[in-house]
Amino acid sequence: MPELPEVETIKRGLSPRLRGKVISRIIIPPDPKGDRMLRRYTSRRRFVRKVTGRQIVTLKRRAKYLLFELDSGETMIIHLGMSGQLLLRPPRATPPRHSRIIFTIAGAGEIFLVDPRKFGEVYLYSEAEGDTVVNPFSLGPEPLGRSFTPQVLGKKLQSSRSPIKVALLNQKLIAGLGNIYTDEALFRAGIHPRRVSADLTEKEIKLLHKSIREVLREAISLHGTSAADRQYVDSEGALGKFQTRLNVYQREGEKCSRCGTIIETMKLGGRTAHFCSRCQKKAKGKSKQ
Repeated sequence: MPELPEVETIKRGLSPRLRGKVISRIIIPPDPKGDRMLRRYTSRRRFVRKVTGRQIVTLKRRAKYLLFELDSGETMIIHLGMSGQLLLRPPRATPPRHSRIIFTIAGAGEIFLVDPRKFGEVYLYSEAEGDTVVNPFSLGPEPLGRSFTPQVLGKKLQSSRSPIKVALLNQKLIAGLGNIYTDEALFRAGIHPRRVSADLTEKEIKLLHKSIREVLREAISLHGTSAADRQYVDSEGALGKFQTRLNVYQREGEKCSRCGTIIETMKLGGRTAHFCSRCQKKAKGKSKQ
């Protein structure tokens, strides 16, 4: 799933080319199984009518969501799901396979929302009209924002008895983290993914805070991670480069680059955690499970 660095990369690629441009046409190719991209929106026709002709005032990111702020005062929100792509192509380009929605942007080209697995979604957010089925503003703090301090992280973790890997995936706690960057941040901080969140020491919380921010900044600078399935690409269709820096994620059975121990995995909260049992401290005392 595209996480914060991947969505930020797409935003940075699209923003200068779309800002101030008008969405002149929307095509939703027929799907025998229904318009999955709009499955939580009230009406396909209403969506097309409300968005067509609107100017994109600005493009922002919140957590794993892309926010197209429109001149109507509404916000078109795109979530790329597990394997979605948002590709900008010249006018009248051949639609890529699995194109679910095609936006024609006057003076910029066409944006193809490509999603083979159809887990992505598109919404309209408008408090005035009550279109708030998805509210990205209700999520936890942005981990690269000024308000996200070690003290804030510690306060959010202090009441949680869940494994730290599970807690970091909770978007109400921190917005934008997924499997890739939780695994990598925990490795850098030397924290075992099964550690109980509330049992982390002040020193460990500071290390984790630092590791989260470092790994996200590095991933953004390298245009994100194109994992083993190579589903993630930027708006131009180029792969990310952070996969060359991965220490544990999707490296099960390989040697740890730091100590040579074989990378292991475990299931926590229904998700897979990748870790080095030597470099990442196991739970102690009451934290053991």
